[in-house]
Amino acid sequence: MTTPPFDPPSPADIDTVSRQLGRPARNVIGIAARCVCGAPTVVATSPRLDDGTPFPTLYYLCHPAATAAISTLEATGVMPELAAQLDEDPALAAAY
Repeated sequence: MTTPPFDPPSPADIDTVSRQLGRPARNVIGIAARCVCGAPTVVATSPRLDDGTPFPTLYYLCHPAATAAISTLEATGVMPELAAQLDEDPALAAAY
């Protein structure tokens, strides 16, 4: 069995993520990234919720400032530009 690429969440992490999301955090299996202050920024979630409902996102952005920054990028059309770069640049696509 391989070690997951993230730290397991502590009870304090789950409390922080719940506050960040404004709702109880569900099926968090790890903390994939933290901000410079140590707060969870990206969580890893189980592919199925406790009730069996599929949860399609392994990595979930939870830090409000990071979420706001990504939302701004998405609203300005950066994501399609980046996707086009992946289509046009085989080396970039391979690194991705």
